[in-house]
Amino acid sequence: MDPRRALSFGAEARAYDAGRPSYPPEAVRWSLPPGARRVLDLAAGTGKLSAVLLDLGLDVVAVEPDDEMRALVPAEALAGTAEAIPLPDGSVDAVVVGQAFHWFDPAAAVPEMARVLRPGGTIGLMWNAFDDEVPWVGAFCDVWDAEARASYARAADNPPFDGPAFGFSVPERRLVPHEQPADAGLLEIHLRSISHFILLPDGEREALIEQALAAAPAGRFAVPYLCDTWRATKQ
Repeated sequence: MDPRRALSFGAEARAYDAGRPSYPPEAVRWSLPPGARRVLDLAAGTGKLSAVLLDLGLDVVAVEPDDEMRALVPAEALAGTAEAIPLPDGSVDAVVVGQAFHWFDPAAAVPEMARVLRPGGTIGLMWNAFDDEVPWVGAFCDVWDAEARASYARAADNPPFDGPAFGFSVPERRLVPHEQPADAGLLEIHLRSISHFILLPDGEREALIEQALAAAPAGRFAVPYLCDTWRATKQ
């Protein structure tokens, strides 16, 4: 994977915040241990997941390496990475990660996540994938060979990390469908926040966006997603 992709989002931080979908509360609640109060949103981006946690009445601290994205987080936000979390040992009840775990070095990040968790705390990993079983969404994804699509998620059932190797339970999985109200303008903003598009030359980017949007419905519509959610408990 091109390492530039992990560092490309800050330039489009406001597009990311405006265009990306949120996370379904059902998935977020399921990722937390009973009685959770303080939660770390790791690699928080612009705070999409932090906002859901705050709406659930939780005390949230976010960690995000990119200054431009971190400035938009609606909670306490610290500079840091998954491999070097700037929090004390045993200081949070859960660590949640939205759309970012695949950028981490698991050998360094998972022990850091375990370090800041209290006993019985959980790691919750979430990815929103376009539900390409819906015909127009499948055509839209085919135009630009989208990676984040539900058919790929449904076909892959390997846990994102080896829980027992790091002192966690075997990760459990839940697939949660949800929707984002949208129109062509919002969908375009979303595309401009994706690393695949950010890194393209200007002419190629504009042509590919135009081709992708041609597959979308007219007017207002719902973009269907599947939130691929994994949970593991610190033993």
